[in-house]
Amino acid sequence: MWNEQFSAILALYKNVRFTLLFVVLLAFALAGGLLVSLIAWHAYSPLPYKDADRLVWLHGAIADKQGQLVMNGALSNIAAQYIADNSSQLDLVTPIYFGESLLEGHRAQPQVNMTYTYANYFELFGLNLRAGRPFDSRRNAHSASREAVVSECFAKRYLMSGDKVQGAVTDIISRTIHLDRQSYRVVGVVECSDRIPQLKNANHHTDVFVDFTAVVDRENPLREHLSVRYETFVVGRLKSEREIKPMASQVVAHLNQKFRESLVSIEQSKELQLNFEYRPLTKLIKGEVQNIGNWVFLGGAAFLLITLVNLFTYYFLDFKKQQAELALKVTLGAKVGTLRSAHLVQLGTLFFIAAIGAMLLSELGVVVIRNLAADTYAHMNWLRVSWWHHIVMVVAALLISVFFAYCGFAQLPLQHLHSQLHGGNKGQAKQLPIWLSNSVLVTQLSVGLVVLCLSFWLFVYFANRLFIPTGVEPNGVLFIERQQVSWGQDSSEVDARKQLFLANQRALKSHPKVEAVALSALAPFDLSYVARIGKTPQSAEHIAMHSQLVGVGYFDLLSLQIVAGRDFNVRDIDAREGVIINREAARLLALDASDIGKWIYHGHQAPTRLLGIVDNIFTHDTGFYAIVYFPHNFYETNMLVKLKTGQSMSKEEAIQVLKRQEVTQNIRQLETLALQVEELNRSAKLSLYGGIGLCFLIIAQVLVGLYGLLGNLAYSERPVLRIKQQVGAKRIQLIREQMLLRLGHFFLATLLATSVILITSSVIPAMGLTLLICYFLALLMTFSLLFFIDIHHVYQQLKKD
Repeated sequence: MWNEQFSAILALYKNVRFTLLFVVLLAFALAGGLLVSLIAWHAYSPLPYKDADRLVWLHGAIADKQGQLVMNGALSNIAAQYIADNSSQLDLVTPIYFGESLLEGHRAQPQVNMTYTYANYFELFGLNLRAGRPFDSRRNAHSASREAVVSECFAKRYLMSGDKVQGAVTDIISRTIHLDRQSYRVVGVVECSDRIPQLKNANHHTDVFVDFTAVVDRENPLREHLSVRYETFVVGRLKSEREIKPMASQVVAHLNQKFRESLVSIEQSKELQLNFEYRPLTKLIKGEVQNIGNWVFLGGAAFLLITLVNLFTYYFLDFKKQQAELALKVTLGAKVGTLRSAHLVQLGTLFFIAAIGAMLLSELGVVVIRNLAADTYAHMNWLRVSWWHHIVMVVAALLISVFFAYCGFAQLPLQHLHSQLHGGNKGQAKQLPIWLSNSVLVTQLSVGLVVLCLSFWLFVYFANRLFIPTGVEPNGVLFIERQQVSWGQDSSEVDARKQLFLANQRALKSHPKVEAVALSALAPFDLSYVARIGKTPQSAEHIAMHSQLVGVGYFDLLSLQIVAGRDFNVRDIDAREGVIINREAARLLALDASDIGKWIYHGHQAPTRLLGIVDNIFTHDTGFYAIVYFPHNFYETNMLVKLKTGQSMSKEEAIQVLKRQEVTQNIRQLETLALQVEELNRSAKLSLYGGIGLCFLIIAQVLVGLYGLLGNLAYSERPVLRIKQQVGAKRIQLIREQMLLRLGHFFLATLLATSVILITSSVIPAMGLTLLICYFLALLMTFSLLFFIDIHHVYQQLKKD
């Protein structure tokens, strides 16, 4: 018995082609099934917080009087604090604002991530303090040196020397740190934990926590109500009931009244209103993963099922080839039970090896997903493979191997196999009905055509997006975000910022590494500013789009082509007259080159002339989006710097240039535009590489499935073919008859697949012509594979023994 089982395992080594292909495809399918199951579980599993099902966040939006959305996900700091202080249905409620500050006094002067919140933030999300205590809001409000809690990672990186032991975090308690010219006294150190919620964006971490009152300007409440932000949140826990109720009407009415007063103060329309709604926190944190989780799970499950079906046909063909050997062993006295158990051990070994390979692939896949998707989907660091996941996968693989073996032996009555050696009909293997065999083949061809077509389309789609130009030349371009302390709107303060910028511009232009400098409030791909513009004074007809405040030379510096009209000049900037829009904005407004010089209306401000239309800018993360460019108002005097070819400039070097003009100047952040574009395009590259890998796997699946299924059909038709050959039919004639039969099968499969593709293209018109071309390629490939493999199998069956 043991010799028979050892021989069965050794046979796997001798049949290398079958074993290797079977193990590789099965390992990828098992690993894929495990990964998509983990992603689906991650998408819908409860958050790791106490009473997670009762945690909610506040969604704020601005709408016009018709109820049309003007700005989504917007909330001012003063409104967030008012709601948190007057919430009746939430417990442990806290406002949260995410910002950045420069750590002054440190040699590198790094930009650190700040979270402005209440002290109950740590209790709400179950964060433990390693040392000290939470900050005190009352002391923060009445003290020149405010209190702060720092993360343990931040403390070890910037506040502790390298020779400190891990337990020395208590030594930094009461130490003073300086952030953006504000002093903070460290009163606590919080653990570095992946439980800190990534509310602002994926992969966001916090270095310093301070009280929320630090970001609410009580001296200018009207301006505070207008300063709506994407980085502000209100999070809390429902008290007892789990049903989310609308916010108290008096709270909403109060905030809308203050908002309208603020609009009147700047001569804007009073027709806008604020809307607030509590939503489950899990939707904010895991919403994007949930959007793709169902499709990923269904796709992975379908891929696993198709793989198992294809591998079964491939295995069944190999098993039938062993029929004569099994018959000989039975004739020589081998017990049927021994042969059955040996084959089960052989197949179990095959599946076990594949499962071991799937373990390694799944671990590697989790590492890749956690690193590459961390910046796109929140809390991918929660994605882990536990030991019991591997156990479940191995057990499932072994159960499938038992099912394969049972189905294989069900087609071969071993008690009569010895009669096959003498040509008896009793031992002939059971065959599936002809109609069922043909149906399986037609179904296999139809599914193969559709899947191949869609995989080709995905490959073309992502490859095409990868090579779409961004519209700008990012190489050598730096965006300098200054540490600005003056925000006054008086003419004297605005003029002071303007003169400082002009001095910085002259200094940078005279630098041997610098080619050009332009004023820019935001980086070119920053979507923080929104404006509503239109062709008529009617605000209801205005369209919301992204906006930029730019200076002279902005478009030349970025090599952003002006397709109609002209660029801003110095007079436009000084007078703040004229606007420039991009192609996408022109499309939305139904404007073209003939409309240059026409009036453009922006809210209740004075109309201004359309000066020009520029090309679109594109990233795979944002796509094409509409932008309106306004003359810069010298409110945020950040800069774009174009370096000469082959040059580079560090943050420290740029700071030295600016400090020569004003010693108090500093740089909050220096971004390389090329790296930013590469980061925004990462998702498209990952999709392309994943699409290429998936395409090859699908081709392998179709190839293996057709090879096994056609081999089984040819094997079942062998007696008829051999009889025809014995009565005088030539081999080429038999092959021609077989090809005509397969042509009918291919025609039926083409009809089915074509209907699916036509329905898909009608439902998603954007796929259109490209999908049809990909379908034609899939037809050619499937047709070639079908007839090449079938000719091979029929030829093998017609060869003389």
